[in-house]
Amino acid sequence: MKKTWLVAILLISAFGMLPAQKLTLLAPNGGETLVNGTPMLITWSHAKLTGSETLIIALEGSADFGPIAYSTVAAGSIPWLAGQKMDGSFAKPAGGYRIIIELVGDETAYDVSDQPFTLAAPISIVALMTPNGGEALEKGKDYDIRWSCAGQQGYVTLSLFQDEQPLGTIAENLPAASLSYRWRIGTPLFNSMPYGAGGNYRIQIQWRVRPIVDMGKEAPLATGALPQKTGVLQSNNDRSDNMFQIMEAAAASTQKAKNEREE
Repeated sequence: MKKTWLVAILLISAFGMLPAQKLTLLAPNGGETLVNGTPMLITWSHAKLTGSETLIIALEGSADFGPIAYSTVAAGSIPWLAGQKMDGSFAKPAGGYRIIIELVGDETAYDVSDQPFTLAAPISIVALMTPNGGEALEKGKDYDIRWSCAGQQGYVTLSLFQDEQPLGTIAENLPAASLSYRWRIGTPLFNSMPYGAGGNYRIQIQWRVRPIVDMGKEAPLATGALPQKTGVLQSNNDRSDNMFQIMEAAAASTQKAKNEREE
């Protein structure tokens, strides 16, 4: 059952009976339109507290609601994929959302977004152009993997799949604005998993707003690094529409000669 304490908070605020404020929510504080999955920070300040207290952060709205995370008061901020709740799910796109912060065990210490904000559905960012299916790529040859990217900002990672299973990373932290990467077919993947001649291959491209720095983690997000009024999806994937094949050099030459004879 939905919590009713948001209503109580708003009523108290309306009649000017708030207790001495120990917590102040700074962002998001209302008026924003945030795309679900947008990386941002929930930030706050505090007074008359040691900083070691535990803080619960929650999302409230008529369309959806739920806890987001626990933190310590002293942290001052937590990274948030807009709309994501503690269970990993994302809130339904809608208006009328607010963030609530409250001390655990002290319901008199809290704050709420001054005005509601909107959560919007994700938008498409990146699209893989080639290889897009049906190609026969020869081992040892260079091939340009190409993509399009809205805004041409951020970074992309290219991965190889076979039979819909990931084999490993071809390249990562490529500037999205480069729009292409020259791949030497047969070059070992980053995780050293071998791949050879065969079919049912696809390329997957993943867009990220920040580069990966280590162990698959993205670089830290600095306060104010992203606009708070609008946003883009943190990671957006696309794959080859259909499967392609990789051929050994000799087999590729034979196939090429056969195709020329048939023509």
